[in-house]
Amino acid sequence: MTARTNGLPTRPPRNTGPIELRDFGPTGRRLGTPDDCYDGSPWELHRGELIEQMGSKDIHGIVMALLAALFRTHAREGFTVMTDVYCDLSDPGGPSLRAPDVVVVGDLSSPRNDAYRGTPLLAVEIRGTQSRRYLEEKVKLYLEHEWPWVWIAHAERRELEVVRPGTASITYRPGAEVPLLPELGKHGLGAVPVAALFEERDAARFTDEWVEARTQARAILAVLSARGLAVPEAVQARVLACDEPAALERWLASAATAASGAVFAAAVDRG
Repeated sequence: MTARTNGLPTRPPRNTGPIELRDFGPTGRRLGTPDDCYDGSPWELHRGELIEQMGSKDIHGIVMALLAALFRTHAREGFTVMTDVYCDLSDPGGPSLRAPDVVVVGDLSSPRNDAYRGTPLLAVEIRGTQSRRYLEEKVKLYLEHEWPWVWIAHAERRELEVVRPGTASITYRPGAEVPLLPELGKHGLGAVPVAALFEERDAARFTDEWVEARTQARAILAVLSARGLAVPEAVQARVLACDEPAALERWLASAATAASGAVFAAAVDRG
């Protein structure tokens, strides 16, 4: 028998079928289910209510691509970088499938066609065209689920806000360096300038160019070792930290021809 309230029949909330015929949830958005969230869907699901995804266009898409490339270059073995993938954040408050712009995960054993279920090491949201409410609601949900690191890249201001559960946020402005997590230390990069998160020219220094520089630096030390030339640890550290191709070329030539480790160290001091 259909339940009645004040003499009027009631029915379960309508959360399937044509979107325009569905009932509204407590915050005034149409109801939905996880079936509404599929590859190519325009929707995210927040505790049973549908939210239209923001498009990844213009500066938003550029920043997303730069960050994904940076993370993929420097992620250590066992970590996976994904973009715009649904993450299951369902809880007693209702079903939720939200799609961060970029996530770094360490518990993905094989590629999946469904939503990611787990806790990302790092999630990134890019503030471009999104409304403040849209962004704050997503980040609040991440923190409630104890996601340890959330980056908010403010595209227009060229600032990065780092948010963690239970602590005050930290904002890195132009001119500052952003520390990277140890899990992103595959090639020895510990921090990047804020500009490298937003500008292609600056970002290139820390992707392919950084890997090439590290490879050449290791080659220099290998040549010194093969020739039996000992150099102080401070000199080795300077070689490994260098990202100037011209200097590395000079030092490689010096490593191959120097009469002693002291002669090579002097070449490094000259730059």
